[in-house]
Amino acid sequence: MQVYNQKKKNMNKLNLYKTHLKDRDLVEIEGKESLDFLQNLITNDTNLINENKAIYSALLTPQGKYLFDFILFLKAKNNDKILIDCEKARSDELIKTFNLYKLRKKVTISKLKNIKFYSIFGSISEQLLSRIGLKNLEGYSISSEKNVAFFDPRNKNLGIRIITFNSDQPRYLKNIPSTSNEEWDLNRIALCIPDGSKDMEINKSFLIENNFENLNGIDFDKGCYLGQENTARQKYRANLKKRLYKVKIYGPPIPNGTDIANENKIVGIMRSSNLHFGLATLKIDAANQAKKNDKKLKAANSYIKII
Repeated sequence: MQVYNQKKKNMNKLNLYKTHLKDRDLVEIEGKESLDFLQNLITNDTNLINENKAIYSALLTPQGKYLFDFILFLKAKNNDKILIDCEKARSDELIKTFNLYKLRKKVTISKLKNIKFYSIFGSISEQLLSRIGLKNLEGYSISSEKNVAFFDPRNKNLGIRIITFNSDQPRYLKNIPSTSNEEWDLNRIALCIPDGSKDMEINKSFLIENNFENLNGIDFDKGCYLGQENTARQKYRANLKKRLYKVKIYGPPIPNGTDIANENKIVGIMRSSNLHFGLATLKIDAANQAKKNDKKLKAANSYIKII
């Protein structure tokens, strides 16, 4: 698995690390109709979820614009409880939005407490996988009453997510050295994976622009869901005008939301960044031209180059 090395500031293999993800919350949807309830709302197929499979998905507006993204999984063979790994800062808003669509569905929606999130990433060995009980597959999951472990369903190179339901870490976590969230974030950026509302604008961004097809976040064969028509149209008409790119930064850090210009013409917006690397939403024509000419684009007091 490849991540950015902070000292060398480029892509290298690191040893095995863990980090405590403090910006996540866990929402539970409980009830016999929980899968059906979500199936009519979210972009992925809830029939894919089982005790050995976590999925990535999103909730959109009826116009197909981004509202929330999250990971869904089961705990200990309980099909009536769907667990949702989501942004901590927006978990209450997510619950409120789900409740708006609940209508007469026999489900209850709540936020679980005392949950901890970890990620293991870097050089994950077959020996460690065997110890955890995981297969080297995106979204492969294993659970117990105490914790759930799964390969990130977006891209297995993001590592293994561990979610604990009490204060005890699994034994296999204790001997893995800790590192900062910054290192995990550099890996995410290297893989060109958006980080929720940090990189996608609420009620404005479209999933296809943000590489969701490559992140296993949309099922184009399932039935209708909120925003399905516009999402499918963007895919099959291939009329995208902008998308998310990974970039290298030359100069001081660039704030998220900064305009990116090519000879005084705005061609995009800077998204999240870390050290000298980041993500940017750019017009496809302008990005292709910049890459062809090996040209840097201006952003605040710095420049960026598509990599």
